[in-house]
Amino acid sequence: MKNGFDLSAQSILLSDIKIKDINLDGGKIRTICEMGGKNISSTRTKDPIWNHAMEFRLLTSKVLERIGPLWRAALVLSLVESLVTLKDELEYTIEGDVFEESQEERRLGLVQEYDTFAVAIQKLGLVGIWDRKPLMDGLEVKKILPAIPKGPIFREIMEEQDSWMTANPGGSKDALILHLQKVFCSFN
Repeated sequence: MKNGFDLSAQSILLSDIKIKDINLDGGKIRTICEMGGKNISSTRTKDPIWNHAMEFRLLTSKVLERIGPLWRAALVLSLVESLVTLKDELEYTIEGDVFEESQEERRLGLVQEYDTFAVAIQKLGLVGIWDRKPLMDGLEVKKILPAIPKGPIFREIMEEQDSWMTANPGGSKDALILHLQKVFCSFN
């Protein structure tokens, strides 16, 4: 958890960032994005805190897509491993003084970091992301990028679609089309 993820998760909670799906009539889903209690457009905001949260969301989603519904078990196993590897003594030197943090305080701090991370995953709407369907299937992608050659580049385009959808929750299909045409302009 010491790769900045703990600070990113805290930032998400402190900024009150939420992404939630609302089921509408006819089986449609609408994604609502909020920051600080206000609705925002994920594709139009330039707020650096929001952008950082979406970068965190994208990186975290890559792991969650691989482990799927076992994410809670993986998180608990990681926590247990971290708790087991705690050293008996931790000393901080502050201007010549030595401050010893008790083993119990260190354990509680570590559990709190993991809890903050888990809550951030939930607030960012990442639970269930492994089942998300793309906005466009392969045939639709071929229509907007007619010069796509066969081969690995097609998978790269589909992965770019997935990354864009993750970093722009609730983004429209039209905005996605513009993004893909810009990124893969040689295939227009």
